[in-house]
Amino acid sequence: MKIAIINNIYPPEQRGGAEVVVKGIVDMLSDAGHSVVVIAGTSGEERIQDEGRVRIYRLRPRNIYFYTDAKNHNALVRLVWNFYGMFNYPLARRVRRILEKEKPDVVHTHNLIGLSFLIPAQIRALGLAHVHTVHDVQLVEPSAIIIKSFENTWRYRGLPTRIYSAILRYLMGSPNVVISPSKFLRSFYSARGFFRKSQFEMLRNPITLKAMWRGRKPDTNVFRFLYLGQVEEHKGIMTLIEAFRILSGEVSSGVELIVVGAGSLEERARQMANSLNIKFLGYKKRDELADIFSTVDVTVVPSLCYENSPTVIFESRLSGVPIIASDIEGVAELIENDDSGWLFKAGDAVDLAVKMRTVFSLRETLHRKRIVPPAPSSNNDFHINLLSFYRSAGNK
Repeated sequence: MKIAIINNIYPPEQRGGAEVVVKGIVDMLSDAGHSVVVIAGTSGEERIQDEGRVRIYRLRPRNIYFYTDAKNHNALVRLVWNFYGMFNYPLARRVRRILEKEKPDVVHTHNLIGLSFLIPAQIRALGLAHVHTVHDVQLVEPSAIIIKSFENTWRYRGLPTRIYSAILRYLMGSPNVVISPSKFLRSFYSARGFFRKSQFEMLRNPITLKAMWRGRKPDTNVFRFLYLGQVEEHKGIMTLIEAFRILSGEVSSGVELIVVGAGSLEERARQMANSLNIKFLGYKKRDELADIFSTVDVTVVPSLCYENSPTVIFESRLSGVPIIASDIEGVAELIENDDSGWLFKAGDAVDLAVKMRTVFSLRETLHRKRIVPPAPSSNNDFHINLLSFYRSAGNK
C-alpha cells in the first residue's frame, strides 16, 4: 500500500507531540513494507528526501512566519497569519500536484494549521481515500490551547471563535475516516458538528519510544519528581514549582524536581525556583529520555489546558514510572487513582502538593517496587487497526 501523510511539521522540526506520533506512524508503516510519502512544512530550504521506502516533501508555506515561531509575534500578526494559512491556495495546489504525481492509495492528514485548510478539498477533488487524525482542539481554537478554568468564557465561546470554528468545519468536510486518540477529543468535535458524515474512530497513539524499560538506578537518599514538556504557562509548570515549594517546606530535604524541556517561560521558571532543589536540564533528544526516566520516581503532568493523549504519560508507563496528573480532559481517562497514578485539581498547587506528599510518603515502597510497564504489543494492534481504517476509507 502507498500512503501519503500530511502534517504541518515533521522531525527534526518539532513543537509538540503530534509530529512525534506522525514520525512513529511513518516508521511503523515503512518497516511493514509500505511506501510512504510525507508532505510537511519547513522553515528551511524546500527539498525532497528519499529515505528507503519514505519520500519526504518539505514545503515552505510562505506565510508571514513559520508555524513554530508563533510565540514571537503579537496577536494581530498571528490573526493575519491564521487567516492566510486557512486559505493558502498556492500551497494547497502544490500538495495536489504531489498527490497527482505520487498516486497514493490513501491520504492520512494530521495537523494542517500552518499549511492550508484547503488541502482536504484538493483530496476530495482527486477522489482519494482520506483519513484524518485529530491531535488537539485547533479546529475550534487556532492556538490549540483551551484553558480548563476559562472554557466557558467569551474567549472560547464568543462570536469570533464560533465563526472560525464554522469555517474550519466547512473546509475540513467529512473525511472518510476520522481518528481520535481520546474519547474526549472525539466527543469534543462531535458536539460541535464536525465530521458529520465521517466514520469516527478512537485509536490510542502508538508508543513512539523503543526499549524504555531499564529498571531504576537506586538512590534511596533522593526522591525525584520529573516534569517533561514545554516550559509554558498552559502546561502548568508554574503550578508545579509552587507545589514543589510547598512540599519542600514540609519535608525539608530528600526531594528533587527535574525539569526537562524548553520554552518562553524558562527564565521566569528559573527565578521562581530560586533556592529550591530544582534542576533544569533543558531540551533533551528522545534517545536521552530512557536514562532520565531511569533516575526518577514519579512524573508530574500539571497541564492547565485541554489535553488529548499526552505522549509523556505513555513514555512514563513504558519506563515503569508512576504519574501525578491534572484531572483534565484527555488525561483523566488515562489515569486511575492507584499505585501507578494520581489525579489532582488542575491549577491547584495545594492539591498537587498534597498528592506529591502522599507519593513521597510511599517512597520506600516505590523504591523497592518499580511498576512493570505494559507489554509493547499495543503497537501491533495500532498498526492492524490503522490499516483497517485505511482499507475502510478506500471502500467508501
